[in-house]
Amino acid sequence: MSTPQEHEHLAAAVEQVQKEHEMRDTVTDDVFFPNRSADGSTNTARTESHYFRETKRKGHAMGLRCAISGQKDGIQYHHLFIEWALSGAVDWVTVKGVAIGNIKELPVLDPDTGQPTDETFPAEQSYLWLICKIVELRGFDWRAFDPADPAQFVDDLAQMLPLHANFHTAKAHGVHHHSGPMWGFLAFPRIPGFVYTPDELAAIKLHLEGDHEPAKEKP
Repeated sequence: MSTPQEHEHLAAAVEQVQKEHEMRDTVTDDVFFPNRSADGSTNTARTESHYFRETKRKGHAMGLRCAISGQKDGIQYHHLFIEWALSGAVDWVTVKGVAIGNIKELPVLDPDTGQPTDETFPAEQSYLWLICKIVELRGFDWRAFDPADPAQFVDDLAQMLPLHANFHTAKAHGVHHHSGPMWGFLAFPRIPGFVYTPDELAAIKLHLEGDHEPAKEKP
């Protein structure tokens, strides 16, 4: 049973959804993964690194909550900027060079082939530079980073986002099933009653039905 305030929020959501319209799209990833892991091994089956185990231990010890919902149970750790499966395709020497300021220019990429041209542009205008600064602000030490051991960064807590499973891998709300701008909405506070997905509406109606059921007498 919902509290009176929770019931009020649920009822407002049912009314609010009448002012919304549904947008449905399909997001498909079609990319190549390297056949070698970042350490050069041909064994690309994912096993947890000691860095990842330490990240989870540290996160649990800190009592980190889901960055979207604030839930404290069912927490998983999402690789925020780069997936482990693609770490073997990254030039980590260049990444460190940009991060510590030794590399000031990056090649301009051909928009169709993705390959470098003869032109360059300022590294500080790149998304890579922004990523490097964000994780640095979160405590990652780029000067201590060894490019030969990329898991040191990929599996570090500074490169993780604690998420409840529903916002990590679940189809309706999971970051792995939405485009960036769509999923990013979940980080922002909603106007009262706004319903984001059809499954939320179904859950709201189910809760309201439960609120209307007569309370069962205790034996």
